[in-house]
Amino acid sequence: MEYNFLLGSIENILGKSNKRAKDNYAFHCPFCNHRKPKLEINMITNEEGKNFWECWVCKTRGQSIYSLLKQLKLPKNEAQEVLKYVKKGKKYEYKNDEVVELPKEFQELYSASRQSVIANKVRKYLYERGFTDNDFIKYNVGYTTNGEYGGRIIIPSYSESNSLNYFIARTYEGNYFKYKNPVVSKDIIFFENLINWDKPIILCEGVFDAIAIKRNAIPLLGTTIAPSLWKKLLGGGITDIYIALDKDAQKHAIKISEELIAAGFRVFLLELPDKDPSELGFRTITKILQSATELDFKKIMLQKLDL
Repeated sequence: MEYNFLLGSIENILGKSNKRAKDNYAFHCPFCNHRKPKLEINMITNEEGKNFWECWVCKTRGQSIYSLLKQLKLPKNEAQEVLKYVKKGKKYEYKNDEVVELPKEFQELYSASRQSVIANKVRKYLYERGFTDNDFIKYNVGYTTNGEYGGRIIIPSYSESNSLNYFIARTYEGNYFKYKNPVVSKDIIFFENLINWDKPIILCEGVFDAIAIKRNAIPLLGTTIAPSLWKKLLGGGITDIYIALDKDAQKHAIKISEELIAAGFRVFLLELPDKDPSELGFRTITKILQSATELDFKKIMLQKLDL
């Protein structure tokens, strides 16, 4: 790998790393000291000369190795030893965002032959994750066998007008990085065409979480509310919102709750065990939803004390 020396020099500072997706490497975060390696650094310098990095817990982030070293307050001579392994960016031309399209190799899973070895392998994987045949139809689940997204499950998202606005592509093999998603804006409402805006909304992190919850669940594709979703929430008649973020994202769940309460919503924060909704399954997550109690600022303060 062309970045071996850069990776080695950063490991000398932050300790051993774990390989993640898209040439990202995860380290234990020195800013929040989370027990799990949540600080991800991209080792490939892009055409702008940037290496993006972010802690998924405390949200400390930056766009270059230089900014990381600066926040670490590394002595100048030590920083220079690291920076000599960072390639300088090339001049590039501005490119408009591509219109999102499903991979041309996309095959619908529901209509795939029951004799297909690959289709059956995908079905088995998804059945084990709690999917049903009805889910394959409802979410237009597909898969690819080759091409840029080869060997991946494809789960599309459609806007209120049923136009494709995003998709996630997840490997079912487990032998390389999990997700490879389209390079387009994430300022969308995932599964928007399936949402009943007259009913309570459930906000969760990932697409598999939303499918496990089944009813009126919107995956944030992270731990923040996109501007387009904020606009929709504020412009509709919604009163009740449930927050179902993973336990290790509790800090962000509380922050979202505070913002929603301040905006006038009734908020219910789900108390999840050390598993995400997709691992808990529909029945368990439904019981947790039914037992959730409304948050107020006093309860939020108590939640913060437990962090």
